[in-house]
Formats: sequence, structure tokens, C-alpha cells
Amino acid sequence: MEPVKNKIIRIRPDGINGKRVKRALDLEVAAFTCGASVVAMELVAARVVAPYIGTSIIVWMSLIGVVLASLSLGHWLGGKAADIRPDQKILARIVLLSSIFTAVMALLSNPILWVLSRNIANVYLSSLIASLVLFAPPSVLLGMVYPFIVRLSIRDIGSSGAVIGRFSALSSAGNILGILLGGFVLISFLSTGTILLLIAAVLAFVALMLYRSTWKKAIAFGVIFLALACGVSVWGMPMMPLGAHVDTPYNRIWITEIEYTNERRIRFLTTDSYRGFMFTDNPAELVRGYARLYDLAFHYKPDTERILMLGGGGYSVPRHLLATRLDDYGQPAFSMDIVEIDPGITAAARKYFYLQDSPALSIYHEDARVFINRAAMNPDLHGVYDAIFTNVFGSWYSIPFHMTTVEAARRMYDILAPDGVLITNVISSLHGRQSGILHGIYAAKSQVFSQVLIFPQHPEPQFAHTRQNIMLVALKTPAPHFPPRDAETALLLSHRWTEPFVSDVRAFTDAFAPVERYALRN
Repeated sequence: MEPVKNKIIRIRPDGINGKRVKRALDLEVAAFTCGASVVAMELVAARVVAPYIGTSIIVWMSLIGVVLASLSLGHWLGGKAADIRPDQKILARIVLLSSIFTAVMALLSNPILWVLSRNIANVYLSSLIASLVLFAPPSVLLGMVYPFIVRLSIRDIGSSGAVIGRFSALSSAGNILGILLGGFVLISFLSTGTILLLIAAVLAFVALMLYRSTWKKAIAFGVIFLALACGVSVWGMPMMPLGAHVDTPYNRIWITEIEYTNERRIRFLTTDSYRGFMFTDNPAELVRGYARLYDLAFHYKPDTERILMLGGGGYSVPRHLLATRLDDYGQPAFSMDIVEIDPGITAAARKYFYLQDSPALSIYHEDARVFINRAAMNPDLHGVYDAIFTNVFGSWYSIPFHMTTVEAARRMYDILAPDGVLITNVISSLHGRQSGILHGIYAAKSQVFSQVLIFPQHPEPQFAHTRQNIMLVALKTPAPHFPPRDAETALLLSHRWTEPFVSDVRAFTDAFAPVERYALRN
């Protein structure tokens, strides 16, 4: 018998093995790209809804829950569809359809959210509906991709584990890229609408790569979405509020003007929960009455010179102090360190709100808690302050929880002068369902400071159950009893709440500070 000779099988690009290698590569690229797209889309989704519904944990949980549920449904549907018809052409159509829904989401998100925010006051319901309407369809379709790819790639049961592991790893690697690219790069340089349209364009070209016969539709959609992305980056998204729109590393903000009276206009900066106001004819004048209560620092510590302000916003308070607190030579009689987490807010204040450079102002772009922690641990770094103003807000009426706690109060206590004063802006009611956040913060500060005074914007008893701006004035030493120096100070002191006030909420701590649960109560 003649021995069997070993045969060498050459794998050529134009042979059947070459086609399989090419198809495997296409599927690997699709798994990686779709994995990156779904996570990047989820990150951008939070920025899309922020101006209308907020960035509270309720919104995040709605987004994450809906996306995870949609991906789960997509996995199930994709597996069923792949078993019925394991055709790469079907996979290409699924990816192309996800591209279309992503673009539709980008174009219709503002009108839909505009309507939701004006008709549904409950943040739980509005965030859930927004997530289902806008983000569920593309998430379901992208969820179908993974099981479809695995079904197309498995040739025999003996290698199925390796195939599933390879594509799972590729999809997870895409997730990681989507997080890093979306969070560190795209959001920092592109608007949310532009990012979504770019994702749609990329998915369209992935569909083209998966099945060449879809080239007419895929190229058409890809080019249209790229053109729309360019247009959105210049002209903005449809049905946005009038004015200038700015995407920053932390916020999506807009700046606009309205008639305040028949003779005066105000310009305001708006995020999902914060508004900074300015009279266009007198930028140094405070529009909101509660902001004048920061001047109480100069009553309780008349020699106040060094001020720390946590939260810049529209920089109305620094502008006011630069115009009113001057020495005999017309120079600022104070110095102020301002900690604003979002450099985009500061840039907007410089461009639209007449924030000028001054030797009296030093601006730090970082988290307020990180700043006071470092200042307390390194006393020589910034020295001590005569007064600390806090004006930090998260979503809706909540304050970032780590700024409301006993531990945060201790850090601020440590960097205050022995007779220093801390003034905290809280949006709450004095009593009733909407008062929990005030009571928790009051209890926290009372554990640290010798005296905590309450100054509501509307001190009349009939407003005790009305949500309003309330200033908590915390003193390291008991308040001295001396008369006000002028009528303006007397007016400010008249806001002091003199009725009995006993906190019925336990003090917030770093371990337990449910600020959003209280802030979101209606």
C-alpha cells in the first residue's frame, strides 16, 4: 500500500478559508465596536437628560436599569433570531437599525424631554419614561448583536467555549474603550448631539462592513449622520431653549436673557438645577435676595478679609463683593478663594457674566470636599479663612451628599478662624415634607459648631412649609450681641428665624446622607 502523503492546505484570501478569516475579523470588529457604542451612548444619555430631568441618582438608576433591561431583552431576542436564521445579512440590518434609532434619539431627545419636563413633575416617572422612549430601542438592538455574532462564529461544539470567551472579551474591551473615550475625550470636546450622531455614523459603517450588499443604505445613512453631526456642532439641536448652549466636562448649560421688568433685563445661566442671574445693566447688583444674606459674614465677623466660596455658579457673589467691599483706595478689602468643580462654568461666567480677573480672586477647579479635606490636612497650604460661603448643588434641590455631613462640617471648622463664620445656602422648607434636607444639614452642623442660626429668604411663618433659599449661619463662637451698623444689615438680620426649631432628622454623615430622597419630595 502506498503511504498517504501529507497535504498542505494553503489559505488564500480569495478561497473559502480566506472568506471565513475575513468574516471572523468583521465579526470581531463588530463585537468590539458595538460594545464601545452602547457604553458611550449610556454615558452621553445622562448628559442628554440632565438639563430637563437632572443628574440625581434617580435619573442614573433609571438610565442604568433601562439600558441593562434592554440589553437583556436584546440578548434573548438576538439568540432566538440567530437560531431561526443565522445570516450575516440579518446581523448587518440589526446594526444598521440601531444606527438609525441612535440618530433619531439624538434628533428628537430635546423635544421629547422638553414635553416630559413640563408635563410630569415626578422625577421617578419622567426619568423612567425618558429612558424607555429614548434609550431602550437602540439598546435592545445593540443587545441582539452579541448572541448573533456568537451563533455565526461557532463551527463545532468543541470550540464553542473559546468562541464565546473571545467575543465576550472583545465586547468587554469595547465597553472599556467606550467608557474611557466617552468620559475623557468625547464629552470634553464635542456636544452630546454630535457624539450620538457620530456613534450612529460608526454603526452605519459597521453594518456596511458586515454585509456589503447594504452599502447603499449604510453609506447613505453614515454620510447623513456625519453631516448632521457637523451641523449640530455648529447650530445645536432642535427645540433647545433660546440662547447660547455650552457642553462642559460636568454640565450641559445654556445662557439666555429675559425681561425682568419693563425697563430691565436679566441674563441667566442654567443647568438642570442651578441658575445664576445678572442684571444686564448692572452686573454687580444681586438679582436674588437670598444672595445678599452672604453679607451677614461681615456682621458676625466685621474684620472678615479672607473668604472661601465653595461653588462659583454665575459668580454673582464675587462680582457683588468686588463692587461693594472696597478699601479707602478703591481696592478690594478682601481676598476670595473660589472652588468651582466645572471649568466650563467659569469660562461661561467670563464670557457672558462679566467675570473679570482680579488680584482678590483665586479660582480652583476641583471638587469642594477634596479642596477642604486637603486644606484641613495641610494648614499651611491655604491658611485659615474668616468666612466660608457654600453654594454647591447637585441635581434639582439637592446638595452633593459629601458636602452636607458632619465630617464635611468638621473640615470646614478646621480651616476657619477662631471667630469665623460658615454660611450655607440650602433650598428647602423649614417644616413639612420638603424640609428633610435642611434638618439633616442643620443637625450635622450643630454637632460641630457652637451655634447655628437660620435665615430664610421669606421668614414669615406662612412660608414655613414653602421651599425656598435658606441660609444656615454656623458660628465657631456664640454670636455677639451688638446692633447692626446700617439699615441694610438690619434688614438682613430681620430674616432670622426666631421660632423654635428642632431637627427631626438625624445628622447626615459620610455613611448615611439621603439628600436626594428629601430633596425630591414634592
